[in-house]
Amino acid sequence: MRTPIISFLFLTVILVSGALANTTLSVSNSVYIPLTVGRWFDYVVVIMMENHFLNNTYGLSVLPNSWNSNSKTCLGNCTYFNLLANSNGLAENYTIDSIQAGSLGDYIAITSGFGNTNPACNSNPPGSGGCTLLTNQNIVDTLENFGLSWKAYMEGYTLQSGCLNSDQGPPYYYRVSHNPFIYYKDIHDNMARCSNIVNANSHQANQTRASDTSVCWPQPVDDDDLFLKDLNSVTSASNYMFLTPNTADDAHDCNDVSLSNAWMNRVIPQILSSALFMTKKAALFVTFDEPDCTFTAPTSPPCPSSAPQLYTVWASNSNNPTTVPGFKSLNPYTHYSALKTIEDNWNLPHLVPSTDGSPSTQNMQEFLRSNPNP
Repeated sequence: MRTPIISFLFLTVILVSGALANTTLSVSNSVYIPLTVGRWFDYVVVIMMENHFLNNTYGLSVLPNSWNSNSKTCLGNCTYFNLLANSNGLAENYTIDSIQAGSLGDYIAITSGFGNTNPACNSNPPGSGGCTLLTNQNIVDTLENFGLSWKAYMEGYTLQSGCLNSDQGPPYYYRVSHNPFIYYKDIHDNMARCSNIVNANSHQANQTRASDTSVCWPQPVDDDDLFLKDLNSVTSASNYMFLTPNTADDAHDCNDVSLSNAWMNRVIPQILSSALFMTKKAALFVTFDEPDCTFTAPTSPPCPSSAPQLYTVWASNSNNPTTVPGFKSLNPYTHYSALKTIEDNWNLPHLVPSTDGSPSTQNMQEFLRSNPNP
């Protein structure tokens, strides 16, 4: 008996729908069908640390403040840096490539693929005469366009939420150039989007600082309780979460990395053991913005000469893994690679054809499990 044409069409729809549900599909070079379920993860946390290269933060630990400019390995206590890297995935050849404009340039690159930020923006607030707001498309645009949620958490934020355009000194240690989102005009000028930039913690651990280095080891570290509260409620967690530590916790103000090691040892185990990471497909990405130390003698012991490689790790909950444990790679990666990984996870369009969209820029899928646990 001849099959009715409507039955044939119905079967075809089912087959095509099944194919779309299980594959990453790009209809053409400019039309994308996003994945509602991520290829490797459904949630990602990005943490950007500051101003150290790989050997400053990984390797044989020395006593805090006992290293010198001839040291060949970790500058202080790196025990948690080592533990996190050795238990998870370490990219040993991750660099900033040719990204311009210092710290801010790296934050902009990893959130937009744009590598030529105006250097004056590192010392001028966003939207000022010396720092015109960027009109570049950014990861927030892409996420929102395809129905994915985002939130940026800032340590030491003096607003509960909103766009804070100025540095905040003690006890906050918030650096505006470490918050890339408010440099984009379509976020800065949008109250609803600004409301997704929030304080990571309800109180500041470091209450006083007499000099640029007195906030360093053995001072207390922040606990990021508001950020962790969201991670422990799946309904409060966003698909894309960006966490910026203050300038002590992120190693910016401390050439010795012992305080950052203590901060990571306090916060990251709580991230990985949160309800989100235990029950959902979630991944943590940790990297540094650039390799050079902030301070030179006499305000702080001078750092040894640095190489370009940055401490960079993909991690997840060991009982619900989305990442490959105990894996190290020498493949070359940059901040564009990290951005491309997030885009490819949800089959989102690449933002800049010559950077995250370039065939020479590889995503970091080798660190991620092809079939993570449900």
